[in-house]
Amino acid sequence: MLIFDTEARYRVPNTGLELRAEYAYVRFSNPENLRANNDSDDENNVGKSMYGYSGEIAYHIPMGTILGSEWEAVPFYRYTRQNLQTGGFLGIDANSPTGHGDQTYHHVGLAVFPNPSLVFKLDYTKIYDKSPTGPQSDRILGAVGWLW
Repeated sequence: MLIFDTEARYRVPNTGLELRAEYAYVRFSNPENLRANNDSDDENNVGKSMYGYSGEIAYHIPMGTILGSEWEAVPFYRYTRQNLQTGGFLGIDANSPTGHGDQTYHHVGLAVFPNPSLVFKLDYTKIYDKSPTGPQSDRILGAVGWLW
């Protein structure tokens, strides 16, 4: 198996602008040997390779001192594309053209940092799935992160 992953992050000096990007690629040298491709279930085969990439733009907005710490709001937009099965495992797999695992995500959200160790996050995601039965769905997620 070959795995290639690269990530970049840049915060423009003297501004609140932050840019991020990521690309990942995985290639299986012998996908026919994987258990999923030998379990007699044609719906869960693993392809020869998979990839994904994303790009994000965010802007850090100081909110001032609240409760003794410097708060910051960070609105963001992230685009993600992933294809988890880029071809049949034997090159002639009947499941190959269905689009299973080929998804696009659009995320819009807001992260609020009461301090650098704590974040409250809310985002809306629109998902496009290219499989015949895949979701064309929306989701709203809330989260709390804490770094100690």
